[in-house]
Amino acid sequence: MVRVLIPTLVSLVLPFAAAAQDGAPMDAAKGPPPTPVKVAEAREESLAPRKKVFGELRAQRRTTVAAEEGGIVRELLVNEGARVRAGAPIARLDGTRLELELGILEANATVARATLVERELGQARAERDLELLKRAAAQGGTNPRELADAESDVAVAAALVAQAKAAVAVIERQSALVAERRRDLEIVAPFEGVVTKRHAERGAWIASGGAVVELLDSGHLEAWFDVPQEMFAVAQRLALSASDRDGAAALRVLEIQASTGVRVEATGLRVVPEIDAQTRTFHAIATVRDDAANLAAGLALNAFVPQGPVARWSIVPKDALVYQGVNTSVFVVRNGVAVPTPVRVAFPIGDEVALDPGVIAAGDAVVVEGNERLIPGSAVAPIAAATEAKQ
Repeated sequence: MVRVLIPTLVSLVLPFAAAAQDGAPMDAAKGPPPTPVKVAEAREESLAPRKKVFGELRAQRRTTVAAEEGGIVRELLVNEGARVRAGAPIARLDGTRLELELGILEANATVARATLVERELGQARAERDLELLKRAAAQGGTNPRELADAESDVAVAAALVAQAKAAVAVIERQSALVAERRRDLEIVAPFEGVVTKRHAERGAWIASGGAVVELLDSGHLEAWFDVPQEMFAVAQRLALSASDRDGAAALRVLEIQASTGVRVEATGLRVVPEIDAQTRTFHAIATVRDDAANLAAGLALNAFVPQGPVARWSIVPKDALVYQGVNTSVFVVRNGVAVPTPVRVAFPIGDEVALDPGVIAAGDAVVVEGNERLIPGSAVAPIAAATEAKQ
């Protein structure tokens, strides 16, 4: 046992002795190297304060697609979640009875046209007889009574022709109506959208006007907000500015975010000039753009609307914020050390936030990347965001 321990101890002691002889003593108190972090420069800006309001996304168009003609569903061509184009078929109803009715009308139309031809021939014959009698009367070869009877025959024949034409027109109108009803057996989408609910199944009976599916226009959304009444004048001015030629620039001050964190871009704004008696709010409606198709009707929204006089605010990137429960702080680099600084976020500005002034000064270096792993008093090696972007 002794023979095992002695070589082990010698092997552990010799390196320390060699190090001492070489003049390289160990620094047991040496700490870890500074943590590299990405920093950005805080700045100050004069802005109007913003108030947070709440709302939701709604589709500009939502409808219950109904059957114009009653019948049994032979085909139901869509399911929930299916996207359909405008004019695309959704369902087809049974058309056997209308086909039979249309066949009967076509047969009646053939008979009516034949009757019309017969009566037109009778009218032509009566007109020829009248012409002959007129020539004979001019030569004194007939009497006035025969001429009058011939004129009456022509009038009767013309009336019979008119009656036959009316009968043909009635049957043709009836045929056109039945043909239109037959076309209505194919139920089509009135606009492009997404099917959200089916009200019928194959084999079911649908009465005239009965619901078939619910259709939602997911491509055209609006943001509806309930805004406090004291902001009515501000909202009206913003809506008027949005209707001008530089409306897009005016709407940039309107910050809208979805509950999923997606930033929503407003392309127009209108205000409903009516205050709800119970909530003391009014509706502000913003048309929004969904280029990435990452928005949906019913999604909760937050909006920050400018109000009040212009004031100075400290501006930092959103990435500089560190959340600790209900508290928010920013790591400021001072003398190579990350110093946590409690802040209060007043309102967002795109990818930045406005903070109450006086806590963080313009020009302070705030940590925007790597701050999630810092502890108070950590030594850091800052890398400027602009310098890193150029590299």
